[in-house]
Amino acid sequence: MNGTRKKPTFGYALFTIIAVFSVVMFPALMWGSKIHPLFLLSYLIAVPLCLRLGVPYQELQGGMVQACTRAIVPIMILLINGGLVGTWNAAGTVPLIINLGIKLISPKLFLVAAFFLCVMCSLITGTSWGTCGTAGLALAGIGLGMGINPLMTAGAICSGAFFGDTISPLSDGPNLCSGITGIDLFVGIKHQAKVTVPAGLVCAAIYLAMGLSMDAGAVDYTTVNAISSSLEANFQMGIAAVIPMVIVFGMLAMKKPSIPSLLAGAFAGGVIACLIEGKSIPEVITYFWGGYSIDSGMDMVDTLLNRGGITGMSSTAILFIFAFGLFGVLNAAGIIDALVEPLTRHLQSRLSVVVATLGMSVLGNAIGASSNFAYVFAGNIMAPIYDRTNFDKVNLSRALAVGCTAMCTLLPWNMNAVVAAGYIGVTPAQLIPFTFFAFVTPVVLLAVTILGSSKTQKDRTTASR
Repeated sequence: MNGTRKKPTFGYALFTIIAVFSVVMFPALMWGSKIHPLFLLSYLIAVPLCLRLGVPYQELQGGMVQACTRAIVPIMILLINGGLVGTWNAAGTVPLIINLGIKLISPKLFLVAAFFLCVMCSLITGTSWGTCGTAGLALAGIGLGMGINPLMTAGAICSGAFFGDTISPLSDGPNLCSGITGIDLFVGIKHQAKVTVPAGLVCAAIYLAMGLSMDAGAVDYTTVNAISSSLEANFQMGIAAVIPMVIVFGMLAMKKPSIPSLLAGAFAGGVIACLIEGKSIPEVITYFWGGYSIDSGMDMVDTLLNRGGITGMSSTAILFIFAFGLFGVLNAAGIIDALVEPLTRHLQSRLSVVVATLGMSVLGNAIGASSNFAYVFAGNIMAPIYDRTNFDKVNLSRALAVGCTAMCTLLPWNMNAVVAAGYIGVTPAQLIPFTFFAFVTPVVLLAVTILGSSKTQKDRTTASR
C-alpha cells in the first residue's frame, strides 16, 4: 500500500487488538482448539489492519523478523530443557526425587507434605499438569484413605504444582518471560523467587496448621507403596542419579551461561543413564531428542516419566515464533505504542505498573483461557510501559509469573484450572477457596513492591558494573 502512513489512534489500536485476539480466543474457548495455529491465523487479520495505516508490508515483515530474533535464545533453552528431562528420567534423577518425596508422607503432615511433594515434582519436571496428573492423582487417593477433605488435598496439590511451575527453568512460563522481557532465564527466576518462596512458606504454614488441627482416619498406603515399588523396580536409586542436578546447579551458581549449563546437565544425565541404568548410547540420544519412554507396569508412573525430549518442547517453541512474530507486526505498525501510550500517562509509580501488569495477566488468562496466551498478551503490551517508566523488566517477569501462572486457578474456565481439577477429581470452582498460593502470591508481590524490593534500569546498570 502506497498511501501516506497514519499514526493509529487508541480506538483503532484497541479495535485491532480485539479483532486479532478474537481469532485466538473464540476457537480456543468454544472448541478447545490449540492456540498455536490460531496465533498464525491471526496474521490474516493483523496484516491487513496494519496495511490500512499505510505501513509497507516489508516493514511489517521486518518487525516480525526482529521480534522473532529475540525469541531465539529462549527457544534454545526451552528445547535443551526438553532434552535434559529426557536424559534425567533415563538416569533415574527424577524417579529418585519422587520416590524420596512420597516416602515422607504422614497423616498429620499430609497436607503440607503433599504441597512440598508437588513443589518438588513441578520443579524437576517443569509441568503443573503432569504433577497434578501423576503425583497429584496419587495424593488425592491417599488423602481419601486418610479421611482428609478432598478439597483441602486438591488445594495443597495445585498450590504446590503451580509454585514449582512459576520458577522451574523447565517450565514454559519462565522461558516465555525470558523471551518477552529479554531477561536471562535464571536472573528472572532468582528475582521471582523473592516473591514465590515467601508465598510458598506462608501456604505451607497454612496447610501445616490445617493438618495438625484435623483428625486423620485410617491410612491407606497402597498407592504410595505401589508407586515406590514400581520406581525401585525400574531404577537403581543410587546417589549417582543426583550428579546431573549437582552439575547444573553448580554451574549456575558459578554464574555460567544457561545454555552450556543445561547442556552439561543433559549430557551428564546421558552418561549416568549409560553407566548406571544400563542404557545404550543410541537409546540416550533418542531420549534426548524424542523423550524418555518406559513401560513400568504402572500407568501412573508411566504418565509421569514418559515425557521430555527436544521434540516434546517443539510445540511451545513454535508458539514462541508465531506469537513474537505477531507482536512484531503490530509493533512495527505502531499499534502497541498507540495502545499503551494512554496507560503510560497514568502509570508512573512502581506499584501502579505492577498492579496493571497483574490486571493484564488476569485479563489474558480470562480471554485466552491459557497461561501461555496470557504471558504473550500481557507481556508484550506491558513491556513498553516498563521501558518508558525506567522500571527494570525483571519486575515485569516477576509480575507476569504471578498473574499468568500463580493466579490462573482463580478463573474456573482457564485450561490450567480445568485440567488440574480434572486430574484430582474436583471442579475448578471448588478448587478456588483452597488454592492458597493464588491468593498469597499477589499479596506478597504487592508487599515487596511497596517496600521497594524492585529494580529500576539504573539500579541494574549500576549492579552490573
